[in-house]
Amino acid sequence: MSKLRAPLDPVADLRRRLARAGPRTLGLAKIRVCVRRWWADHGLAAHPATVGRRIAIVLIEQRSIAHKLAGILVLEQLGDRLRATDVPVFSRLFGGGHLAAFELVDRFATRVLGVLLDREAGQVDAVRAIASWRSADIAWQRRAACVSFIRLAALGDSTVPGLTSIILGVCATVVWSPVRCDQTAVGWVLRELSCAEPFRMESYFLRHARFMSRECARLAVSKLPAMQRSLLLARHARATTLRR
Repeated sequence: MSKLRAPLDPVADLRRRLARAGPRTLGLAKIRVCVRRWWADHGLAAHPATVGRRIAIVLIEQRSIAHKLAGILVLEQLGDRLRATDVPVFSRLFGGGHLAAFELVDRFATRVLGVLLDREAGQVDAVRAIASWRSADIAWQRRAACVSFIRLAALGDSTVPGLTSIILGVCATVVWSPVRCDQTAVGWVLRELSCAEPFRMESYFLRHARFMSRECARLAVSKLPAMQRSLLLARHARATTLRR
């Protein structure tokens, strides 16, 4: 007896599998298992990366959170097959309002964009392209511009020459926004940068403290020594009091 073949339409097949697996609030673990089995059944690892990328984009453009997460997981499957030339395609996902929640944006930024930034081939081009999102009109895209640098920030300039200046430039633009998703993104990436460049992070903090929310400031200094944390938070309190 010949082996049963997977349905020809992989997107429709995955949607059916997700529907059978549970309700709309399907957990990430179940979605991951479903995606991995589906990926293997369709033999997608043997196809060009553009095939997987197109499928992922179609899934992320769906209304269901489960489908969007599945699309992000598909991009994770592609791993180091993604390229800096994919960044404009990813940018359009934000423009279309398809990535507009903390759960989605943070996973996309850390597991897809972060992996793309970690690749040696085309790394500088990817860094510049994603850093340019700092001026995006959409807050979620600005957040992604910060969060995607989380891992590299902790390494400072050891991976990409001048990376610290690029990250601080991104933060200097995004911190002007009072929107919480922007503020917490700035605080998060500054916290990681403080591990590699504590003095440069402190200098940035003192210059921009008046623009930071309390939550942003606390997050930014959370990995610094206790005495330094207290001093910087006191400076932040004075700066924001004078601003009011």
